[in-house]
Amino acid sequence: MIINTVDGLIKRLGNKKRRLFNINKSVRDLFELTNDQLPLNGEVFKLISLTGGFSSISFIKAVAKKEIIIELTASTLRIGEKQFKYLSELKNTGRLESALFFIGALMKTDNDKDDKYNYYQKFNKICNENSWKRVIVNNHSKVILMRTEKNYYILETSSNLNENPKIEQYSFENDYSLYEFYYNFFQALKEVKEFE
Repeated sequence: MIINTVDGLIKRLGNKKRRLFNINKSVRDLFELTNDQLPLNGEVFKLISLTGGFSSISFIKAVAKKEIIIELTASTLRIGEKQFKYLSELKNTGRLESALFFIGALMKTDNDKDDKYNYYQKFNKICNENSWKRVIVNNHSKVILMRTEKNYYILETSSNLNENPKIEQYSFENDYSLYEFYYNFFQALKEVKEFE
């Protein structure tokens, strides 16, 4: 049976608004799930968030609320504008000392586009102001390392460092040997990319 293109189905829905991500609420939700705790040495938290729940930046803020992050190493496809501004605030308030970012080449090519994701130059400016290093690489990994005075936090996740989380998984742990495994890899990658 052929249906005339004028005949069709329609369901009129109410105005669908995008749920805005609230970093403060996301950290409260994260702490509620973890009983206001960060993983102890050798401990792992496995979490799944629902749409609009917490995201990678929530974990960074959670650590920064309890400890000073001496060194942050973050690997992600892209970083959202609000997230790198928030990280800069952490730097300015003494909660984050240094940072190294590995971002996907896609973020750099966004600079050539005339759309809402064109903020690579802003990211570079904030990195320069804070003496942060960044490496552009064909990257899709999402690993965040946070070294504090006494702890070595690792976040392995499906979540980019932005504010548009979907259903995402997280493995959040405190383990020196795993931290060193990733840290050594990223340092070697940084040296290779710096000499290209």
